[in-house]
Order: sequence, then structure tokens, then C-alpha cells
Amino acid sequence: MKIVIVGYGPGGATAAVTARLFNSKSEITLITEETLESHRKPGASMALEFPDTSGLNIEDWSFDTLSEKRVELITGTQVTGGNSKSKEIHIEGPSGKKNLQYDQLLLATGGIPAVPDIPGTDLEGVFTIQTIADTSAIGNQLSGMQSLVVVGAGFSGLETAERLLSLGKDVHLVVRSRLMRKQLEESMSVELQSRLPTQLNVHVGKSPTSVAGNEHVEGIVLGDETIAADAVLFMTGVRPNIELAEKLGVKIGKLGGIVVDDLMKTSIDSIFAVGDCVEMKDSLTGKPLLLPIGSTAARAGRQAGVTIAGGSKKYDDTLRRLQYDRIFDTDIVVIGHSSTTANESGLKFSVQYFEDPTEFAKVALVTSESGQLIGGQVIAPRMGARLGYEILERVESGAILKERPLLKPRHARLREYLESTFGPIQ
Repeated sequence: MKIVIVGYGPGGATAAVTARLFNSKSEITLITEETLESHRKPGASMALEFPDTSGLNIEDWSFDTLSEKRVELITGTQVTGGNSKSKEIHIEGPSGKKNLQYDQLLLATGGIPAVPDIPGTDLEGVFTIQTIADTSAIGNQLSGMQSLVVVGAGFSGLETAERLLSLGKDVHLVVRSRLMRKQLEESMSVELQSRLPTQLNVHVGKSPTSVAGNEHVEGIVLGDETIAADAVLFMTGVRPNIELAEKLGVKIGKLGGIVVDDLMKTSIDSIFAVGDCVEMKDSLTGKPLLLPIGSTAARAGRQAGVTIAGGSKKYDDTLRRLQYDRIFDTDIVVIGHSSTTANESGLKFSVQYFEDPTEFAKVALVTSESGQLIGGQVIAPRMGARLGYEILERVESGAILKERPLLKPRHARLREYLESTFGPIQ
């Protein structure tokens, strides 16, 4: 059996490794336009400081590791089209053009940066970060830049702003509505903003109307205000890259992503898809969702890899949103639904908050109408992963929050134990 995978992100790489694990005999070929080894994202911002990316790769997905697993890698090569009836794709790369046959095809074509449609985005000095090569290219030019504007306040935008600030740059963060709007509750966004360093210039509630400059960036215009800048980095999300899917005749959903089922199969039996290019069904409502998250893509790649290799195993956590990062000395954990995504999915929900004053931690818990925990967020200077694990375990098990509340902070449990043993503590 010939398995062909298009794309070398978390979804494509995981699918290749998993397919080999479940099928030792198949021919597996992975095609990518990239020439650098796969890396963690978020994490690509390290290349701003260290443009030599040799130490940033993911060892399990390295060229050597995939080669050892007998996965043929074709790098620096574009897939220009194909024919789903004859089961072939057309590729073009350093060795020229040719057709490649497949029995099973996996599309992991990722996303295209969603840059606002405003004047000046084509100027020199305007950047997006989609691959490690993009970040390295910026890093190689940073010595000649002092003032930089980051547009967008998701995980990647915040991480990029942090790295630039650590390099002594004058950094402006432009936030259209609030920090991490889709991932965090409003009060959690406010809490996170309060923990940002004062050296970071944050512009909340403003959208860029144009990028100023002639041939090169000179600044960014926010309504009646202009911020002088040597570069502008748009970290404003992605839209599904469906160009190849459309050429192959695969069904595209109303959100603009490739439609897949629980096994990551598209409308064509021999074609699968994972990652930022797909839309999947919410496990609670069945409504379509776009989840451009690396960890979700990797889990989807695992499921697709099993299926295309002939396995029957089905994973229950493919759609689970789980994001964690430590930015500006703050643990940020996001699990499952926020009120924003729950509302978009048509779910009835409520949100509860609690704080641990001794740990300076704040937690938001999102529950369904029945009281089932469907999501949560943690902002803490440390120990965020511990709280995040408690939330994740309850979300995965479908727990009713009243029946399985989160554990009280350790100091509170210790006090209760001492008072129950020795009496009230004054």
C-alpha cells in the first residue's frame, strides 16, 4: 500500500509515525515545501533570538528519525494538483515535475496567515510567522530594528512579543478586542493583561487601518494614531489552506475547511485530512469547528495515521482543546470550551471563577446546562499545570463539577487537617 502525506506540521508528522507503527509494510511518503526540520509551535519565537534553528527541531519528527522509520521525505517540493479518480498527485520540486501515485492520501496542508485587508501589508518589513524559516528570516534582520509592532494577542502573538522584549526591543502589542479572546473569559483576559510587564506597550481595543511607509514599513496606523515602527508582525491567526483539496474535489464546509468525519476521512474514501485545513464536528453539539491548534492537529494525525494504515482503533480525545504555555512568567492553561467557543457552538453554559490568593492563581470553569465541566482556564505564576491537569481529567471523564470539584489549595487542605486534629488555629 502506498500512503502519501502532504504536509510536515504536527498533523502530517504524527500521521507518518503512527501509520508506520500500525503498518510495517506500507510505502509511506511525506511531501513538504519546507526544507527545515519540524519544530514546536508556539516555540518558533526562539528563532528570533537564535536564527540558527538546528537546536529547535522535534527529535521524534526529525528527518533522520523519519528516515529510520522508513518514511520517505521529499522536501522543498510543492504539490500543484492531482486527480482523485486516478489516485495521483502532481509535484514540482528541485528534481522537476512528476506524478505520484497513492492508495491513501492525507492532506495536512495547514493554514494561510489571515492578514487584515488594509493598505501597506505588502511593504518590506511586514511579516507573518507560519514556519520556523519565517521566524529565522526575521531573526537575521533584528539587529537593524528597534521598534516592532505585534498585531494579535493569541499564544503566538504574546510569545513573540515576550521574545522581542527580552531582546531589548521597543515592542507594541496591538489587540483588537482583548487578550486571547477566544480562549479566555473576559475577566481572565483582564487578569492576564494586569500581569504583562509595563515595558510592553499594549494597545487594547484598536485595529490597524493601514501600514505606513513607502517601500519599507515606517509605522502602523490605528485610526487617528500612528505608531512608528521598523517592522510589523501580523499574528492574527490562519485560514484553512484548501487549494489542493479543492483541486481534488474534496468537500469544503461552511467555515471554509475540509469536512472530515471522526476518522479524519474526507468526502472521498481514499483521502484524509488533518490540522488547520480541516473543520471538525464539536463532540457535544455536532456543529463544525475550526481548531488551528498544534496539539489538536497532532491528535488528529494520530487518528488518521491509524486509519490509513488499516487499523481500527478510534481515539476519543481527538477534538480536545489543550493549550499550555508559560509567557511573561505566567502559566496560561486553556482546556476545552471557553464561553466564546461554547456560544459559537450553540451550547448553554455557565462560568464559575475561583482564586487561590496564596498562589496568585485565577481559574475559570465552564460548565454545560447539566453541570458537566466542558472547559477551563488557569492563569498562575506557577503550578498552573497541576490545576490544568485537574480540569483536563474532569473534562475528559465528563464529570459533573458539583460531584467532583477541584481540590482546594494545599495550604487550605493542610489547615483543615491541622484544625480537625489539634483544634482551631488562631
